[in-house]
Amino acid sequence: MSKKEKEQPLPEQEEKILSEQDTAETQATPAEDQPDYYEKYVRLSADFENFRRRTEREKAAFLAYGKKDFVEKLLPAYEVLLRQQAQMEKQTVSDECAAEVKSLLGGIKMVLGELDKAFKAEGIEKMDVIDTPYDPMKEECIATIPSSSKQDGMVLEEVQMGFMMDGKVLRPARVVVGKAGEEA
Repeated sequence: MSKKEKEQPLPEQEEKILSEQDTAETQATPAEDQPDYYEKYVRLSADFENFRRRTEREKAAFLAYGKKDFVEKLLPAYEVLLRQQAQMEKQTVSDECAAEVKSLLGGIKMVLGELDKAFKAEGIEKMDVIDTPYDPMKEECIATIPSSSKQDGMVLEEVQMGFMMDGKVLRPARVVVGKAGEEA
């Protein structure tokens, strides 16, 4: 045998040497270098739970925004019906009206009743602001008029109705506020 052949290990010896090297490497590496699958699982689980909660919040916010947008478009028609009902009731009290007018008033009351039920189910309510102290968080003052000292800072007239949705202002009421000074 030549010298080169003696230096090269036999295939059986080569396998043994390689397996010994692999064993030595795995024993030599500290536990910190090995992947920690449990820790990765816990983190992934927490990330998924946070993602689920965030999407639930976003979904609820999206639905609330859609509801708010639709109701804001519906409020002017509702307000017109309320004002028309009040005007027609004044006319029926003051003088005898035709049966058709009374029938029309009854129809308006039924439509408003159904809208009231739907608004209540969605948490929407009309603000009562007349003869209450002016609250800039709920009302928008468009004018002041001279009044007695008792009515100073009080809402005397409602120009546009205000509405609340789930305890928050949906649309502020536009009001006229009394200001003490000259007697009205």
